[in-house]
Amino acid sequence: MKVKVKYFARFRELAGVSEEIVELPDGAKVKDLIKIIKGRHPKFKDEVFEQSEDADVNVSRNGSYVNFDEELKDGDVVALFPPASGG
Repeated sequence: MKVKVKYFARFRELAGVSEEIVELPDGAKVKDLIKIIKGRHPKFKDEVFEQSEDADVNVSRNGSYVNFDEELKDGDVVALFPPASGG
């Protein structure tokens, strides 16, 4: 299956692209996608996930927030963006 990954804010700079298509086996989960992203874009591994697999990352699938155990479907759009802060 193929999913579109969109990168926002600082994550766009780390990936070097604003979006890309990633091919995954059927039944893959968000955590499987994250492993592929870390392999393609080592800066994610070094800067975002250096402390833990459960880094502070917001993930949405087709516009709804999901966790790393969410199963993906062919054609999904996954967005990765850093948490917002401010006040």
